Amino acid sequence: MPDPAHRSRGFSGSYFRGRSVVVTGASSGIGHDVALAFGEQGASVTLLARRTPPMEELASQILRAGGKALPLQCDVTDRARVFWAINQAREAFGTVDVLINSAGVLIANKVEELTPEELERMLATNLFGALHGMQAVLPIMRHHKSGNIVNVASLAGRRGISPLGGYSATKFALVGLTEALRVELFGSGVKVSLVMPGIIDTPMARDAQKHATLAGVPMMGMPARWVTWAVLAAAAFGLTEVDVPPGAAVAEKLASLFPGVTDAFLSVGERLLRTASAFTSGGSDRDKS
Repeated sequence: MPDPAHRSRGFSGSYFRGRSVVVTGASSGIGHDVALAFGEQGASVTLLARRTPPMEELASQILRAGGKALPLQCDVTDRARVFWAINQAREAFGTVDVLINSAGVLIANKVEELTPEELERMLATNLFGALHGMQAVLPIMRHHKSGNIVNVASLAGRRGISPLGGYSATKFALVGLTEALRVELFGSGVKVSLVMPGIIDTPMARDAQKHATLAGVPMMGMPARWVTWAVLAAAAFGLTEVDVPPGAAVAEKLASLFPGVTDAFLSVGERLLRTASAFTSGGSDRDKS
């Protein structure tokens, strides 16, 4: 049974009971934790991801927690497959009340060295994958004049940083798409929310840390459950935007007022990271000799 202390604080154990929730990227990281949390709240959760075994284990956890689960193998870059999966969720649970777009890809590289293929891969998942999901659920939600779409973006979608320029670009695009959709849906009963995390301790973030610029540099990632709380709050109350940690995006918005100063500060920081990385790498080599 799930640890009671792990349950999402601030919500009763059945807050989302009876609600049909679709979570993309459910096989690991943020998506996995979000899906489990909705299951703990008694929701009927449709799990979408490319890897089937982790989803099946997660489905078992959700069932033990008192929720319902429907694991579906689905690559969000495949538009037809996404529409098929949303239809499966509707047929299984009657409707789709909540969509959580949490599937993501991060490839760390300097803009100068970023390949078109790397950027296209991130765009296909981070932007087009979210678009496919939103367009698939919107006819259902518009029909019922209710629903919640929560897009997990990133604080990197408010300020471009190196070596995450390509990733930042995809999250900037997702933020813009989400804000535009929110205007289009005003008064429809369908709510669209942005969740903006900083560095989260996930397999994706740990893989990014292997990049030459970041290797060997200690980066304290926040627990995935912090993002989960933000997602639950956004879905429950239709919040426009939730930062993780709270208020983090304010600093980035203030920094946008002084872009030259911010650029200089980040440039110095990047050089320090490169120096630290080179020193750490050199130290590791010496240890091996």
